[in-house]
Amino acid sequence: MNGLVFIWELILAGLLFLRNYIFFPSDGTTFSVVRLVSLLIAFSISGAIVVFMSQAAVLKHMGPRAKRVKAYGVASVSGVILAVCSCSVLPMFASIRKKGAGIGPAVAFLFSGPAINVLALTLTFSDIGFDIGLARVFGAIVLAIVIGLSMFLIFRKSEAVNQDPEQFKLFETPTSRRPWQTGLFLLSLFLILIFGVYRPIPTLVFVVFLIVQLMAFFDVEELKEWARETFDLAKKILPLFIAGVFLAGVISHLVTEAMLTQFVGENTYQANLFASLIGATMYFATLTEVPIVSALLHNGMHRGPATALLLAGPSLSIPNMIIIGKVIGLKRATVYIILVIVLSALVGLIAGSIFTL
Repeated sequence: MNGLVFIWELILAGLLFLRNYIFFPSDGTTFSVVRLVSLLIAFSISGAIVVFMSQAAVLKHMGPRAKRVKAYGVASVSGVILAVCSCSVLPMFASIRKKGAGIGPAVAFLFSGPAINVLALTLTFSDIGFDIGLARVFGAIVLAIVIGLSMFLIFRKSEAVNQDPEQFKLFETPTSRRPWQTGLFLLSLFLILIFGVYRPIPTLVFVVFLIVQLMAFFDVEELKEWARETFDLAKKILPLFIAGVFLAGVISHLVTEAMLTQFVGENTYQANLFASLIGATMYFATLTEVPIVSALLHNGMHRGPATALLLAGPSLSIPNMIIIGKVIGLKRATVYIILVIVLSALVGLIAGSIFTL
């Protein structure tokens, strides 16, 4: 009987977590559709990338034949302008990968996106401290490059096969639209994601501006294709995403703050690895990792493991892992997850040692 009660409590915890994530994202009591709108915009951006972004441009900057310095440089800092979490970045990752981005730059973008978005960095510096904020910035950029290069080196043979140049000679529908018009359209979508969704007036301005562009620059068939691609991405990813968020709620119920502080009170590699592992399995919506880590620090968590959690936590989650496996395959996803957990722990250990000097 006690076992059934315990299972029922876990199910309720998962459902409550899912409900709060979708409808009460800020404090668990205030109803909001911000999260739904953010996800909708993220999927719309992803569909637009697939349909409207030039494949040649993606291959030029992030493809298998692109110059590595440029490819990894662009990918590692791209997250600065995006206010996305580990799940919201997935549709974008899937679309640039579909467009032909190499495994290395694509993975660097996947890690960088949620790790160093400007909102989370600002809150980290102001609420947790300059030392951890700086460690998070440099740690995320370095890890994005190192993890991306590692994935490329490990899977370079299969990439060479999968990314045969002939594969990318796909037919692209001729259009009279100029590159700057497509760029302005994508920028408008990103601005809505970054600013508008949290403020009604900018939202209205950006939406009106977007509608004007759609009427001026695009034909009906292109818009239908955009809608189909967006729906296709949502259909593939959302069910796994919902299941993953539910599972993250179950895990969050099992892992308490007291348990965390018991194992991460010192700056050892084991403590950093534990913090990195827990961060990777829990779900952190954009910005929520900062108050959580701040509370853990007050309860006795060392600043080294806190850094490891801030690196691994926003970049991985159960929903994220499930969908990454679907996009790049189980083998590659497993290697990526291990690299994130192990290297985040190493950066945490180094940062913690520097903090104590």
